[in-house]
Amino acid sequence: MDTLNVERSFIDRIGKIVKQWGLGEPAGRVWATLLFSERSLSQRQIAEKTGYSLSLVSPSLKILEKLDMVRSIRGQGKEKLYEQAVSFVEAFGTLIKRFVEQDVKPLIAQLEGVSKTVNATKRRNLRKLAREYRHLEEGLRAFSSEGLVKSMAPEKVGRPTT
Repeated sequence: MDTLNVERSFIDRIGKIVKQWGLGEPAGRVWATLLFSERSLSQRQIAEKTGYSLSLVSPSLKILEKLDMVRSIRGQGKEKLYEQAVSFVEAFGTLIKRFVEQDVKPLIAQLEGVSKTVNATKRRNLRKLAREYRHLEEGLRAFSSEGLVKSMAPEKVGRPTT
């Protein structure tokens, strides 16, 4: 497979993954373009590489900047250039932490709270579910811990601007 096909495949796959994260496929493809690029890119260059219009690239970049996945730097004149701010592994670790805080922990609290108001059979079942979710929380926290994520993440490397 030649480099262009590898790049297209990479961008397509990351786009689908990021869509599953709830950020939308366009944001994923824009981010993947920056992950794959050896240089910082302008919105126009990103649009050319993704096949998207500038009106789709711009909001995608805003989403990614808000999540600290992308940063803008000054290019020539007033032109903004964009580059990845985190690796895929770092972004995945952040996603897991967010999932634990926003979804898993509240679910555990809800299961534990309800288990106090139901009959013994139902209580056992709810407590079992709460234990399973606590194990999930522990596993996800261990996976996304700073040490593990940092050990898997590539070194930060500055990029040349175009």
